[in-house]
Amino acid sequence: MAKKKKGPSKFLRAMYEAYGIEPTEVKGVLNCRTDFYWTQLQKIAMSIIDVEFNKEFRWDKDYIREALLLKGYFTVTESEEGVLLPLKCGATGVNVFNRATTVVVANPVINSFNRTIGVDCELVYLQQKQGSRFRSLSPIITTFAQKLANCDAAIDINLFNSRTPFIFQAPNQQVSESFKAMYDEISQGEPATFVDESIGNLLQGSEGSNLIVLKAKENFVADVVQNEKMQILNEYLTCIGINTANTTKRERQIVDEVNANNVEIMANIKLWKQNVEECCDRVNAMFPEAQLKITFPYYKEEEISQSTDEKEVNDNEPD
Repeated sequence: MAKKKKGPSKFLRAMYEAYGIEPTEVKGVLNCRTDFYWTQLQKIAMSIIDVEFNKEFRWDKDYIREALLLKGYFTVTESEEGVLLPLKCGATGVNVFNRATTVVVANPVINSFNRTIGVDCELVYLQQKQGSRFRSLSPIITTFAQKLANCDAAIDINLFNSRTPFIFQAPNQQVSESFKAMYDEISQGEPATFVDESIGNLLQGSEGSNLIVLKAKENFVADVVQNEKMQILNEYLTCIGINTANTTKRERQIVDEVNANNVEIMANIKLWKQNVEECCDRVNAMFPEAQLKITFPYYKEEEISQSTDEKEVNDNEPD
């Protein structure tokens, strides 16, 4: 009876759930290559927002980007000493709409304290879920990092297996050694290899050759997987709101295809953009000196209307 394979431990299941890795039974390549792609994709993700604030404040833009994009939210409030700061935090409590009411700050420099949202702090977030949970880009980055790492693993294995293997059938040990010596000369680049008549007859016998060549080239898919990596990267860029329609070079890419890509991009990040802008408005209403502004530079609604106008002009042109 086959032994049933155990699934992930309760701890791993909790970690997968916390970081949005589902389903828990199907995992990608969890190794240093995944970490490499995670870092690269994170770097790209950091570019989807621009952060501006009062120049008198020495806030850290990368800190704000990491808090908003990788954690999903941050708070703007005054410390116990009265210093206005953007801070990573936790959230708790629920209001009538099942949304968080309180933030919990635990900072090694300014210590720990609680603030009430809308009273003495404001929250900036991408998307708030029920309760005190928020969406971030971390699950998206993890998913695509594992996909790219899986592609690399397939490429490495395929390249390793693509070496052309030769199999020599030898009737005895003496002939086997002769075959080895002959192949050593060939692999070392000798311009000519000389064998006796008996070996030659074995290689080109009347009843078939004793040499078997496995055609590994027929199973070579590394180039296909490499192209698939580009498709995965383009899919990732679209998910985080970066247009790839004009960078994917195809001979007959029509306006409707470009428009479809633009619409998909806007659908992916429009909610984030609206939430962040409204949050910044609330922050500036409570703390006017903050002058906080977070924008999405790749989000351009006019691109689709411009493409539509161009299509209408082309449609009206005489044949």
